[in-house]
Amino acid sequence: ATVNLLGGVLQAATADAIVDCVAEGIIPRDQVDELCIIDLVWLDPQAVKDPHLDKKDLYRTNYEATKLAISRALKGEPTIEELIANRHKIKHCMYDPDAA
Repeated sequence: ATVNLLGGVLQAATADAIVDCVAEGIIPRDQVDELCIIDLVWLDPQAVKDPHLDKKDLYRTNYEATKLAISRALKGEPTIEELIANRHKIKHCMYDPDAA
């Protein structure tokens, strides 16, 4: 079920990525108790029904995405200037308010 994928595979990938970020120095150990991580994962509801779903690949992609997001965030990437400059150029793949 979806709960098993979200609460199992994706949650494990996220938790492992965060701990590995600390172990690898991406997140400084002296900041661990001061930082807050807000993590949003999305899972296509059809994934549950896919008989060819590769849970190891699902774990890997979410693990890598979490580490990349943390690394970028702690480097200040993207900058606020980049976000503002691209605010109306980049559209969300699932929702475009201008098209609604």
